[in-house]
Amino acid sequence: MKFSTKVQIPQSATVTINSIAQQKKLAGERIFNLSAGEPMMNTARYLEKAVQDAMQSGKTLYPPVAGLPELRKKASDWMNTNYQTSYSPQNTLITCGGKFGIYLSLQALLNDEDEVIIIAPYWVSYPSMVSLFGGKPMIVTTKEQDQWKVRPDDIRNICTEKTKMLILNNASNPTGVLYTKDELMLILEVAKEKNLIVLSDEVYSGLTYDDKTYTSCASIEKNSDNLIVIQSCSKNFGMTGWRVGFVFASENFIKMLTKIQGQSITGTSIISQYAAIAALEQSEIITHEIHKEMESRRDFFSSTFNKVFHTNIPQPQSSLYHFIPLSAFGIQNSDDITFCEQVLTNGNVALVPGSAFGCAGYIRTSFGANKNELKESIEALASHLQFSA
Repeated sequence: MKFSTKVQIPQSATVTINSIAQQKKLAGERIFNLSAGEPMMNTARYLEKAVQDAMQSGKTLYPPVAGLPELRKKASDWMNTNYQTSYSPQNTLITCGGKFGIYLSLQALLNDEDEVIIIAPYWVSYPSMVSLFGGKPMIVTTKEQDQWKVRPDDIRNICTEKTKMLILNNASNPTGVLYTKDELMLILEVAKEKNLIVLSDEVYSGLTYDDKTYTSCASIEKNSDNLIVIQSCSKNFGMTGWRVGFVFASENFIKMLTKIQGQSITGTSIISQYAAIAALEQSEIITHEIHKEMESRRDFFSSTFNKVFHTNIPQPQSSLYHFIPLSAFGIQNSDDITFCEQVLTNGNVALVPGSAFGCAGYIRTSFGANKNELKESIEALASHLQFSA
């Protein structure tokens, strides 16, 4: 069987690492998983009740392709209330996770050789998704000494006549970077100058720390035809396995995505959609609980890591991750892939290599697990490195 050249892409590194960790766990091994990017908290009882009520009422048939009207309304209202946007239900598509919303958007927009600017360190799936649809990833590399932030001129200087899009991840996976309103305004000005479509991945908007204010690009570029915002229940409401995401964009763009979704997955699980409705009805409570717990876990991870490894890693301002240089472990080379493979194979600790995010010499750890798991994972990592040194 001969495959399309467009599918010659690497498997997601985070999925790969997590899958290996799960396989070892099923084999009876004790695994310390610092790779999974999810807030590991129990589903709220009222979400369970909402699902039970929906099932008992027989609400288990195909949903509308674009999503339940009630959910589209609640999602747009939630976005407008929390992030000062001006979306309507017609500007809103319900997808099976924010990831599929990005996938649909790229599928709808890219032609062969269209260039897409991606800021490194980047979420692992961006370049592969672009390549799947014939696009060309154009990587802009940022540096730790610059707080991993892109400069507007970096975007301006990489643009060519073929550059069509910019993918902006704020708040960021893997670095936890959080852009201010003024910084976003300057980036959006360059995008407008270069006539770029901006895909703003905002799925970590509810997980910003130290009283930092989150700014959505849609609060600056209201009703812009060239702006697509991706949101999700996964991180904001601790609903990773429910697979519910949102795309906010112009009405015409939402109509196009609805057409593609109707010819692919048909729609998002109706049971998951009723859970999402319940989550949005209690969004303030749920987000507060998850935010408070994740900030506490972040602080616990940092303090424990620094104590065990006698270092001082910086605190991320958002998301669920620390992006740590190998030097923090006393490792002098930059082969992060081999490092992560050896640590998982011999130490049973799952980490993700920075190379998967376009930045060699670093590893990404997640603080999404409970504090006991975080503590034992850090100690297991230290014990393995001491033994193998």
